[in-house]
Amino acid sequence: MKQRLIAAAAVYALLGIFFTLVITATPPRPALAGGLKFKLSKKQEASLGADMNKELASEPGFISKGKEYEMVQRIGKRLVERNKLTNYDYKFFYVKQDEVNAFATPGGYIYVTRGLMKQMGYDEAMVAGVMAHELGHAKDRHTARGAEKRIQAALGIGILGMVLGDKGDKTLMDALGGAAGMATLKYSRDFEEWADRSGVELSYEAGYDAYGLTRGLEMLNALYGSTDSVSEWMASHPSTKDRVARTMRIAEDVTDGRQMGYVKIPAAPKGSPLYEKYGKGVPGSSSVTKRTSPVKN
Repeated sequence: MKQRLIAAAAVYALLGIFFTLVITATPPRPALAGGLKFKLSKKQEASLGADMNKELASEPGFISKGKEYEMVQRIGKRLVERNKLTNYDYKFFYVKQDEVNAFATPGGYIYVTRGLMKQMGYDEAMVAGVMAHELGHAKDRHTARGAEKRIQAALGIGILGMVLGDKGDKTLMDALGGAAGMATLKYSRDFEEWADRSGVELSYEAGYDAYGLTRGLEMLNALYGSTDSVSEWMASHPSTKDRVARTMRIAEDVTDGRQMGYVKIPAAPKGSPLYEKYGKGVPGSSSVTKRTSPVKN
């Protein structure tokens, strides 16, 4: 059952990365959802995140070696260190799961699946953009706030008053639906707008191509944009194509007008959904330079 729930999240959590309004200005930071009566403590966030990590370690399990695992760790470390993120002890995990997915859980835990790396791993900036989006959710407490809202809805404020002590962690986990519940968590439009901008800005500040998240969106659209299940879901949300255009405008803004290709784009391999567009790569600089990135080292 848990595996089916997590599998169902492939569209909702990563493509949940991708519904928003199309705007060019920086969106305001979202306020705490109206009616929310409580807030998880840092200790509770850490405890919930650790418990969910144990669940995921058991099923579907983690991969802790190989070039894809090393890439996930390298990108995660670089995003955190170069953006000087210190509000959580961020940890990154490579999940033994073939669905294309990435998600965050409370306490600064970020997860990337084998399926995502299979499709996007040839383009490190693309993976960095997706991971930076999830990191944005974590650093701005979108993940924790979503958990708080779900817990309150499941338990009711009366019961919450009895379980918010240290001994209430299991009750809170049950209310969330465990790790699978967090993997399927949908964020508000405001949260998604801000995380989209974080995906571009955090990755760029770390020295990656600012258009990586845009290509990630293009990949998701190519993979799922024409399927019945996603078309039905998209009926009530702005399309991935709109998100592509929006993140391109954000990337152009942070790079002072540079277009996609200012950094050389890796050629998409044969069989990739993006092969027709990027099969020969895009001409450009061979790497990010001091002129094209705010990173000094």
